[in-house]
Amino acid sequence: MKLRIDQKQLAEAARRAHRRLPNNPLNPVLAGLLIEAAPDQVTLSGFDLETSTRASLEAETLEPGHSLVSGRLLADVTAALPAGPIDVVADERELTVSAPGTTFALPAMNRGDYPALPVPPGTAGVAAGEHLAVAVGHAATVAMTPKEAVGSREAFGGVHISADGDQLVVEGSDGYRIARHRLAWTPDGDAAGDLLIPAADIAVTVKQMTGCLVHVGFPGPDGGVASLATDTLTVTSRTIATPYKNIDSHFPDPAKAAGWTRVDAGELLEAVKRAALVNEKEEQPITLFFDGDQVMVRGGVEGSRGSSRVDVEAADLDGFEIAFRAGFLGSLLAPISDVVQIWFTTPTKPALIVPVDDDSYRAVCMPVRLPK
Repeated sequence: MKLRIDQKQLAEAARRAHRRLPNNPLNPVLAGLLIEAAPDQVTLSGFDLETSTRASLEAETLEPGHSLVSGRLLADVTAALPAGPIDVVADERELTVSAPGTTFALPAMNRGDYPALPVPPGTAGVAAGEHLAVAVGHAATVAMTPKEAVGSREAFGGVHISADGDQLVVEGSDGYRIARHRLAWTPDGDAAGDLLIPAADIAVTVKQMTGCLVHVGFPGPDGGVASLATDTLTVTSRTIATPYKNIDSHFPDPAKAAGWTRVDAGELLEAVKRAALVNEKEEQPITLFFDGDQVMVRGGVEGSRGSSRVDVEAADLDGFEIAFRAGFLGSLLAPISDVVQIWFTTPTKPALIVPVDDDSYRAVCMPVRLPK
């Protein structure tokens, strides 16, 4: 194999792919990156048996071929080379990367030991990368941590994306809060399907695709592999086996609410953060107490205490008090840039959070039961 490629392009692709590889895999070839040079295309691939990446690179192929080398070494040496064109030459023993005055030789791994890369499913439709990145990035922060998402709760460790006509529904939940985003996409015909990918993995993937059109590939009816792809990057991910349950019934009905409030989301978020400063533990709640056209946001129980008043518009909430974990409530307010409306039923039932005049986002937050 022999090719000439831009240093910055190869270094960036190697850095991104290397970061997704395991540090000390039981099978050493899984720490490798595969370079394949065809007459009309050069690709850089990585695979850890769960997630595969394929980056298409612009290069001048002088001799087609392939080489498998350590991802860490390739990322380090390409980053150390000077900017400009570099030469990559490989045989069965080693891969040589060189620029004027500098040469690195990396030992080649056995290509025959490398597992076959998954075949991406067909494209179901296309979405704007920046919108998908925002929705998935936020839903991932609401998902359950891998340590907690085990057994019957495994599905809570993922971000769920489903097709609903000309919209994609992106949601995450940890059982105590739900975040649901809707964004426009262009389906391929009557496309239907859904995918459920570990939150941390899909968040990294969509972040790399910001600014591009993203082709979404749903797995088959029995699950398996889903894909997200741009013109230059394709990522396949093994989906979570546990089905993601329909959670529509967990969104409270505003018609059954005891009262509601409208408030500037940014002001309420800052008040929540200030109140939480005096809490000794992360799980310690903050309380919202409604008094006419104001809400008192309080933190602390004994010793250190803090409170902030925020002006609100409220209906049927005078004297109403409810408690939430500050981090949970704050995470659901964070995506809202303007006025938010929150519906309450009782101090022990979930609250519905929706931006005013924006139907692309809604959230649910479970309260914390206050001691009597």
